[in-house]
Amino acid sequence: MSFEALLDSYDYDQPRRGETLAGLVLEITDDQVILDVGTKRDAIVPRSDLDRLDPNTLDRIKPGAEISVVVLRPLSKDGELLVSINKALTIEDWDEASKLHESSDVIEVEVIGQNKGGVLVDFGRLRGFIPNSQLCEIPRGASSDRATDIKTKLISSKLMVKVIEVNQRRNRLVMSETAAQRSVRKECLSDLEIGEIVQGKVVGLVDYGAFVDIGNGVHGLIHISKLDWQHVNHPSEVLTVGDDVEVRIDQIDIERERISLNRKAVVPDPWGSIEEQYAVGSLVTGTVSSVAEYGIFLDLPNGVTGLAHVSEMSSYNIQDPRKWAQEGEDLLVRVINIDTERKRIGLSLDAVTHDEFTDWMIAHGDQPSMVRITEASAEGDDQPEDEASIEEPEIVEEVMEAEAMIEAEAEVEAEAEVEVEAEAEAEVEIEAEVEVDIEAEVEVEEAE
Repeated sequence: MSFEALLDSYDYDQPRRGETLAGLVLEITDDQVILDVGTKRDAIVPRSDLDRLDPNTLDRIKPGAEISVVVLRPLSKDGELLVSINKALTIEDWDEASKLHESSDVIEVEVIGQNKGGVLVDFGRLRGFIPNSQLCEIPRGASSDRATDIKTKLISSKLMVKVIEVNQRRNRLVMSETAAQRSVRKECLSDLEIGEIVQGKVVGLVDYGAFVDIGNGVHGLIHISKLDWQHVNHPSEVLTVGDDVEVRIDQIDIERERISLNRKAVVPDPWGSIEEQYAVGSLVTGTVSSVAEYGIFLDLPNGVTGLAHVSEMSSYNIQDPRKWAQEGEDLLVRVINIDTERKRIGLSLDAVTHDEFTDWMIAHGDQPSMVRITEASAEGDDQPEDEASIEEPEIVEEVMEAEAMIEAEAEVEAEAEVEVEAEAEAEVEIEAEVEVDIEAEVEVEEAE
């Protein structure tokens, strides 16, 4: 047996297919790269493998450079040891994907295509997949056509994602944009402080308040009671979607991703100078903001809301204010009490004389409500102004207390409603999307 044949008989010198070896570049030709991989034969990287490499990688392949390769064929028909740089780099990408899966780090990827189940992204030499259910841009319940249109517009854009599944054997690399956003939101929440003043943009209005994006997809709620110093029937009276708004952070719940915001706290408090602007017994023009069975709420010029109780309009035969006053109308009223500590101001129609009404109507024009008051006063007695008419009535005190209790109860109920809705939505996301949608959509992508 020749010495060469004797060397070939030893297993330790025979690389195995798929084995990763460390190589040293010896020579570069037009058709191949020759490397020393520590065996009795030099390894050959064929041109077909080099053509798969990107320009940056090719620039690093120079004589003397160290590089990893994977054995393609231990012994070709020409007696050569064929290896692949591309496959070695691909294995490195799978290793990197596994590390990202374990660490839950957020990374940026580029969308390169889309199919029925989701979008395709670049990850080194691998192709990652983001299912429809893990894309933030596709709303729940979106039609197939709308989802396709959204995914098409995402091509060439960059997305922040987390790796949620790595299966090299089945060539599956699944990612999630929604998981990445949840991670970013929690990180941002941990950086926020209660009492901090932040800037945001109004992204939604509901009956019980306004939702504001304060950055990085972090949304907080301004409850309707915290929108303004004036009485607010609906958030649209104060804000519109798209408005920039300054708010104070009142509460933070990192685990449940809940933030309570307060716009009222950063708006100048009109009650600080209320006694300088109004005195008990003074006349003031207010705009009807809402009407209840027990009275009329009026927005006053300085930004506060006062209450004219039904007992303060009895001389005009007004039994039910809801059938008489209309929102947006102006009324002339007299201030009968001011409680700066509790931020309450009591108003009266009865304490305004007929002559005062007449002069006001001449100055402001015929207001529908004033005409009705004039008609009502014609049926009753003219009510002169006296000291008793401007004293603080006990009924106003009771109504104000009742009103405060009603507002507090409404706020608690509204916040409870928000929490229930949000918890239900989070539960659906975790159980339905992650456990069901991902598997189904990945299978669609594989089938295609």
